[in-house]
Amino acid sequence: MLGNTNTEFQEKLEDGQVLLFARNGIYQVRLYKGKRHYIFKSLKTRDLAQARKLAVKAFYELEFRKENNLPLQDKRFADVIDEYVKHREAQYKRGTYGHKNKAKQEQTSVFMLRQIKRVSKFWLEYSGNIAVAAIDNAWLRKYVAWRVDYYTRMPAHERPRNHKLIPADKTLEWETTFAITLLKYATEQGYRGTQPVPTYRFKAGKFTVRPAFTVDEYRKLYLELRRWIRETKNPKFRYTREMLRDYVLLLSNSGIRVGEANSLLESNVEVFTDKKGRTNYYLRVTGKTGERLVVMRAAGIRCIERTLERNKAWRSTWQQTAKAGQKQHNRKTTEYRDWLFPMVDGNKIITLADQFRVILRRAGIETSSNGQSYSLYCLRHFYAVQTLNRGQANVFHIARNMGTSIEILNDYYGSHSTTMDVATELGG
Repeated sequence: MLGNTNTEFQEKLEDGQVLLFARNGIYQVRLYKGKRHYIFKSLKTRDLAQARKLAVKAFYELEFRKENNLPLQDKRFADVIDEYVKHREAQYKRGTYGHKNKAKQEQTSVFMLRQIKRVSKFWLEYSGNIAVAAIDNAWLRKYVAWRVDYYTRMPAHERPRNHKLIPADKTLEWETTFAITLLKYATEQGYRGTQPVPTYRFKAGKFTVRPAFTVDEYRKLYLELRRWIRETKNPKFRYTREMLRDYVLLLSNSGIRVGEANSLLESNVEVFTDKKGRTNYYLRVTGKTGERLVVMRAAGIRCIERTLERNKAWRSTWQQTAKAGQKQHNRKTTEYRDWLFPMVDGNKIITLADQFRVILRRAGIETSSNGQSYSLYCLRHFYAVQTLNRGQANVFHIARNMGTSIEILNDYYGSHSTTMDVATELGG
């Protein structure tokens, strides 16, 4: 029986296989579809006799679908997307789902959830009202051309600030793979009957590798940051510029992702002394691969010490701002926590991409030697290449510190790296 107290009427039909009930005067039916799952359907009538006829009709339609291996429900792909996103949101809220078989453990990180929501908007727009049971390889294949032209069809002033006009091959591969995941979910829910899941997914022809700053370019970048700080006496402007300097230094000396840095809390920073007697810091980072401990390069720890000192000096100002309920930066929501890199109002970082582009432009290093644009993410690339070049750390340890695999480390960064030992050996 239904546990909802709003149920005004209940009646079993067809030897108890059909439950007819009413809520707010409207009759509905519950049908058993198997594996302890039910289908709930509004009959859209207030007439009891009519509701009984419709409930029985729905029951026999469902039995016919079962016998003929047809989808048990007519479901739009858009509805499946919404349902799947809610499923992953619930998974994120409850954390890791423990399973005896670790391979079957499920976890949705905040970064994965953000990615799912970002990609879902494209599939929602592309799918329209198409039924999930009607999707095949040809329909999936057409998505690629539609997606490539997506932003070119849009007026320039309506495009998102950080959009990429033409998506990278790896982006298209991920998005089509996500569609297969949605269709597998729909099949598990009985929305596609016994139809096989389409197999089409776009395969990237090559890795899109972000450029790495050269040592000379990185030096120019840092010197420009110092000049930029000296140019202002406005306390708030100076705070933002100093924070950006230390943010850049942390990314380039730890290899963590931009999103991971944005979410760092002061409580995620742990001081320790290494075997050489040097003070260093662990960063407890939560990213794509879950939580991990990241070790800073000892040469870059001053950025953390300056940041902690600066935060201490500004904390009373942020507490007053939070207490007053002030909102800055046109935020829809405010998040006041012990952020390692808070904005000048004490709130969480939105993005530092615009400020970083200003510095790149001032330093005359907006693009690499082959014309690729630099971004904050290139600091992660710089860390990987330089750490590999120094040849002092095990590749496995570098990959673990960065929260990536040895294969990705080699594919994305290894081609830019040549250690001095190897260079000497190759020189004969």
